[in-house]
Amino acid sequence: MNPVEISVALRLRTANKWSGILILDAKYLNRRCLLLLAIDYGTLDIVAWLVCEAETEENYRKLIEIVKLCDYCIRAVISDGEPGIIALGKQKPLLGYRKWTRKYPRPGIPPAQQLSPPLLGIPHQWCVVHAERELKRYVAKLSSEERKSIESMIHQMLFAKTIKQAEKGRQELLDTIYAYPRIHRTFVIFLVSRWEMLTAHFTVRVNGRKIPRSTNSIENVISYVNTRLKTMRRIRNLASAVAITNLIVVNFRSKPLINTKNKLKRGKSPLALATGKKHKFDWMKFIKKSTA
Repeated sequence: MNPVEISVALRLRTANKWSGILILDAKYLNRRCLLLLAIDYGTLDIVAWLVCEAETEENYRKLIEIVKLCDYCIRAVISDGEPGIIALGKQKPLLGYRKWTRKYPRPGIPPAQQLSPPLLGIPHQWCVVHAERELKRYVAKLSSEERKSIESMIHQMLFAKTIKQAEKGRQELLDTIYAYPRIHRTFVIFLVSRWEMLTAHFTVRVNGRKIPRSTNSIENVISYVNTRLKTMRRIRNLASAVAITNLIVVNFRSKPLINTKNKLKRGKSPLALATGKKHKFDWMKFIKKSTA
């Protein structure tokens, strides 16, 4: 069964306990295909998944469409800063228009249908762990002492407890790397253009709670997928990848959580948390239909 069919069978479209905080990420199955995941932060339920060949804007758009078909209300998005995800929250200029020429569309040419960004206006938090890795790459060629000092300032800025401390750390960081023109220019463009996404967890509230600053929740799910993939044979094509990932995802959704730190979630499956029901689900039925 696909994600929409499962949501219909369990009546998740009418009543659910999803938090509205959606975490997006991808897991490479082999060199030619990967698994896109959309996980609810509150219940750790995999709302939707998609096997594709590349991590592109079009494939993430398909994933978001599946999420919306499950009647999931997206209130905030957490991601690793993938350009394909960021593009879904920005309005693109209409293609085909040039300055000092006749306005597009021209006579006899039908007007272009512009797709509205599915994540437009939705708060987007960029994972600070991934942002820290990307910023550290820019200072990799500096000497050991200088690199450690700047890396420490990057960490303090991204993991600050308040937005004032984060802004103060950003200014101190820019002042420190002013002596390195190339790095300084890169850092300024990076921090100015993405500062709102880096500090969304300070200002955005969903159901009265802060949104997470990282994608650690989905990384735990990816590690579970890695463990299950090791016990299976090599994935040879896209069709086998779809069948295998359906098995793994449905197994995860119906399996009780054991290693979670939250005592209220321990012993309950993600589907049980999403539906709000205590009974166990017949996951074998979903697996048989998924591989049919």
